[in-house]
Amino acid sequence: MRLLHCRLRQVRQHRDLELRFGRRFTLIGGANETGKSTLVEALHKGLFLRATATGRGVEELRSRLHPGLPEVEIGFEAGGQPWQLRKRFAGASGTCQLSNGAGVALSGAAAEEQLAALLGVEGPVAGTQIRQLPERWAHLWVRQGEAARNPLQAKQESYDFSRLVDQLQQRGSSGALESPLDRRVLELLQERLAELFTSTGKVRAGSRLAEVQRREAEAASQLGLARERLSELEAAMEQLRAIQERLGAIDDQERPALLARQRQQAERQRQREQLEQRRRLAIAERDPLAEALERRRRQQRQRQELLGQQAQQLEDQARQAAAVQRLEAELAESRAACGQGTQQRQRLEDQRQQLLERQELLQLRLDQLQLEAEERQLREHQEQLGRLQAEAEGLKQQLAALPAIGPEQVRELRRAEGALAEARARCQAMAASLELLSADLPVRLDGVALEIGQPQRLSASSELEVGAGVRLRLSPGGGQALPQARAELERSQVALTDLREGLGVADSETAEAIERQRRGLESELANLRKAASAIPWSGLQERITALEPRRQRLELGLAALDPVRRALAADPESPALDGLDRQGLEEGLQRLRQTTTVLVRQLEQTVQQLQQAEEREREQGRQLVASRGRLEQLAGSLGALAERLAAAEAEAGGDGAAAALAELEGQWRERQAQIAAVEAALAALEVAASAPDGANLGSAAAADPATAAAPDPAAALGAAVERLEQERESLLTQLGQAEQRCAGLGAENPVAELERRQAEWEAARAECDAIEGQGQALQLLQARFHAAQTDLANRYSEPLGEAIAPYLAALGRDPRAPLLRFDPERGFQDLQLRQGSEAYDFEKLSGGMREQLAGALRLALAEVLQPAYDGCLPLVFDDAFTNSDPQRLPGLRRMLRLAIEHGVQIVLLSCDPAAYGEDALLQADPDWEEPEEAIRLIQLG
Repeated sequence: MRLLHCRLRQVRQHRDLELRFGRRFTLIGGANETGKSTLVEALHKGLFLRATATGRGVEELRSRLHPGLPEVEIGFEAGGQPWQLRKRFAGASGTCQLSNGAGVALSGAAAEEQLAALLGVEGPVAGTQIRQLPERWAHLWVRQGEAARNPLQAKQESYDFSRLVDQLQQRGSSGALESPLDRRVLELLQERLAELFTSTGKVRAGSRLAEVQRREAEAASQLGLARERLSELEAAMEQLRAIQERLGAIDDQERPALLARQRQQAERQRQREQLEQRRRLAIAERDPLAEALERRRRQQRQRQELLGQQAQQLEDQARQAAAVQRLEAELAESRAACGQGTQQRQRLEDQRQQLLERQELLQLRLDQLQLEAEERQLREHQEQLGRLQAEAEGLKQQLAALPAIGPEQVRELRRAEGALAEARARCQAMAASLELLSADLPVRLDGVALEIGQPQRLSASSELEVGAGVRLRLSPGGGQALPQARAELERSQVALTDLREGLGVADSETAEAIERQRRGLESELANLRKAASAIPWSGLQERITALEPRRQRLELGLAALDPVRRALAADPESPALDGLDRQGLEEGLQRLRQTTTVLVRQLEQTVQQLQQAEEREREQGRQLVASRGRLEQLAGSLGALAERLAAAEAEAGGDGAAAALAELEGQWRERQAQIAAVEAALAALEVAASAPDGANLGSAAAADPATAAAPDPAAALGAAVERLEQERESLLTQLGQAEQRCAGLGAENPVAELERRQAEWEAARAECDAIEGQGQALQLLQARFHAAQTDLANRYSEPLGEAIAPYLAALGRDPRAPLLRFDPERGFQDLQLRQGSEAYDFEKLSGGMREQLAGALRLALAEVLQPAYDGCLPLVFDDAFTNSDPQRLPGLRRMLRLAIEHGVQIVLLSCDPAAYGEDALLQADPDWEEPEEAIRLIQLG
């Protein structure tokens, strides 16, 4: 939003003030009481106060010097277009007009609402809500005495909080704001955590968590003891069982077996030698038979495989032939379906084209009616404007015929008449009175005979004659006052005569009647101008002329669709096109569009079905080609199999092959049975010979490696018997000890004790895990909340602080960004200025520093908010830097120049314009250049 120009009429001391703003910088100078603050207030109320408002807000604008109601006219850019705003504050009869160059012309409430939308506010301020007016654009409208205030300490609406947050989010921020519910949740989290943990994060003594942890530790300790006791008992019982088993094995098996094996050893050796001889003879006879049998079986398997392949391929050939017939039938059906789908699609396409042509015809006819309506409206405007101009011309002629008498001339005439009356009364007050009561001689005054009873007033020296010999000179009193009064009377008489002749009237009553008549004519003329301003008169004839090409294009389009018109006229169900009005055409067009939509959906479904049918046809064609190829491959493969099968039959010997194979199998099985019997006997002999010896001799080898390696079996068996006796004595001793230990450990039931302790520990562990899980979840949730709060504060405060930093650097201050805290509920808080290693609150700064920091903050706010207002915002300073001494002015100029370069439009009003003028700005930066229309210097008074 950018200010372009303004005009004030009857606003306080301004009778008619008009000025234009620079696109970048406007400096308005003037001494005190020249109306600078009035200009700022009028601009602000023109933008935000409702024209029909009443009360103090409007009374403050009224002029005590100039007659008439206050009027404010403002030109500005918004929404990419120039706008013209006119407001006349007249209470309930106030007017508001808003227009732009694109032909939009609004008035009344519609204009107020559109203006509020362009300015980004909820709506205009009514008279009853006048206290809300200073909050509108309070961060951009800096009035006298308010420059040292922190704009962030006011309400959020005062500095456009919502849009500011949006723009800061676009500069890198994102996420939602913290709500009161969020803070309540965080407080509840802290309360819950305080019940379980200390401030250092340790488990709080006496808390539920500490108690369940203690119980869990005690249960775990008791469970460990129970497990140890059960493990010891199980180990002792296992040891006792092992000892008993070993003693039983020694007494019942090993000792008798060792003695028996000594007797059997010689007999087994003899039997083993006989069996080995028989096995070798049988193997020598079996091997040739096995080779011949394997050869016969291989030939038989090859023949069976060939027969199986032949049967499988014959079956595949039959299936493939059936598939070819089925695919051929399906392909024929698909081709027929595709043909029907193509016909259906073409029919629907034709119908759609007819509907589109009818829609185009109705639309052209509708456009033709719209064109005719526009032409009628433009011609009505033209006629109305002509009537208004004729009436205005007549009023102007009547005004020209009347004398140019205004309220001032009437007042001047009344003053002249009053002065004459006053001079005449003063002369009469100082004059002498002479009355003849009786006389016997003639009495004359200045040669004129006096009559008895007729008083005469003497305002100058006169000669009185009594008879013929008496002459008296009479002079009134008052000295020189009487001549002066007479001279004043003559001057007043002359002045009044000249004034009457100049105005062409006989008296003030006539002049006042003429003035009232002129005022009435001027009021009527103003009303005519107001009515004319509501007519978009600019370029009426050009717009009427511009309608002709459109009419020709529409007529050409209608002529091209004449066959469609005739077809539509021939349709008995369709109404006559020429007899339809705008509503009928729109309804018909809507029905055609709905019908077209339904038809298009049918066409899309038909096209989709046709595509699917064509895809099925192509797929069936590919399958048919593949099936035919497979059928040909199967025919060739069956021929090759027949040849191989014939060769295999010849090699196997024909019908006698099966008998020869059976004879070979019988001979091989007979030899194999002989070998198996011999090997079974050998195996039984080996098992009988080695099983008892293996166990005892293995033990002997483990006890005495030297004996185990001895080649003499008899010596080995003797040593094994001796070691077995020694082991038996040792096991008897261990048996007594194990029985005593089991009796001690099994006094109580350790299994039941373990189960009870296990249940107690599991219950304590489950309760502890639940409470610990809750605590960990609460801690994690609290950490997430804290991280979100920190991130939220940084995302909004840091970008705004970074936007302020360049302006502070221009002032010569610490270039680091100022400190700023963000509260999602209260907005931005705790603005602090860095100076070296210290940070000072805004309220602790000096008056001049507060003005500069607040100015830098306002410039940064305007810069951040620019994208939300078409890339520009106006910032108005009304004598804002009164506490800044001359040494700080160069920094202020650099700050203003930086804001101008960043696109902020600045309007600065000052009693000392030379300190901020173009020359002063160039002193801040000699290389700075701006176009002529970007900077304007205006002097009031």
